[in-house]
Amino acid sequence: MKILRIYITIPPLLGGMEKHIFNLTKIQLKNNHFVKVFYNDGENISNNDKKICNVKLHKIKPQFIGMILFHSFISLKLFFKKEHFDIIHIHGDWSSLLFVRILKKLTNAKIVVLSLHDQLTPKYTHQKLLPKLVQDVDLIFSTGYDTANELEKLSGKKVIVQPSGINEIFFEEFDKIFKNDIFTIVTVANLFPKKNIELIIDIAKELKDFRFIIVGDGTHRNILEAKIQQENISNVDLVGFKTPDEVKKYYQNSDVYLLTSFAEGTPTSALEAMACGLPIVSSNAGGLGNIVKENINGFIIDTFNKNKFIEKINLLENKITLRKAIFENNVLLAQNYKWDKVASNITQIMEQKLNEV
Repeated sequence: MKILRIYITIPPLLGGMEKHIFNLTKIQLKNNHFVKVFYNDGENISNNDKKICNVKLHKIKPQFIGMILFHSFISLKLFFKKEHFDIIHIHGDWSSLLFVRILKKLTNAKIVVLSLHDQLTPKYTHQKLLPKLVQDVDLIFSTGYDTANELEKLSGKKVIVQPSGINEIFFEEFDKIFKNDIFTIVTVANLFPKKNIELIIDIAKELKDFRFIIVGDGTHRNILEAKIQQENISNVDLVGFKTPDEVKKYYQNSDVYLLTSFAEGTPTSALEAMACGLPIVSSNAGGLGNIVKENINGFIIDTFNKNKFIEKINLLENKITLRKAIFENNVLLAQNYKWDKVASNITQIMEQKLNEV
């Protein structure tokens, strides 16, 4: 297959969508598919890729203006230099779909594929505009169950749920210690408002004998640091961005993975934590409850009441046998989300759709 993949940012810029694009592209290239990525900021994944514009369009506010400019520049480039593809694979939001018809015509593509990586909002652009725009899309993937269900209802189009994959590094065997000196709760997340990290700090304030580690960076960090300082909380460590190998060690040395997000796709960090055997205590962001079952993989909390999270953390701290059982269950379940399997599934579905045209 000849695939044109389009997204405004790619690694080394941080983000779940960026990692998804990188890994999927690498594996498809390895399997002898031709993949070209058009991007605005980041570094080439292969020699096929093309950076569009030296201005960092993704930093323009409001964000959709930068996306429109990005797709406009791509359209102009393809107008003057014809390239043909079988598939256009667009990652992003409603604004990424405004040029679908133009791009399909310019590239003579047979199908257009969309991958959504976040939950829908109540805004007009998601509730009215996006359902209209996806009518021009032939195949839709969503990393989250909630997004898939909602978009299917709004658009009448089938949406395939496909969470992102887990890096092989998180499957390395290790000797798990179930009796650490300090019971440790780890969170891995970009520090943005939708991640609701304030709730983790409020939980930590009540569980003074436990250690809370928050791995990640983002625009909300200063606010979180101020809250920790003002409330004199000493058992929360904001450790910043870490490499995958460093993140793996945090998982391996912790007892529970905690997620309190308002909105997600299917959070890849939760799947990584499962690969390292950690029980998951999480909000049901993105429909994570479709994967995490109570007492089998951890616990899903349907409210943002801190006491509900505290109750489950205390339960896990008191029941080593439960944590040992969850360890075995999660290591096994996470095998389904290895990147090779995820990429193979996405590629097979693309090929099937292409053969239908």
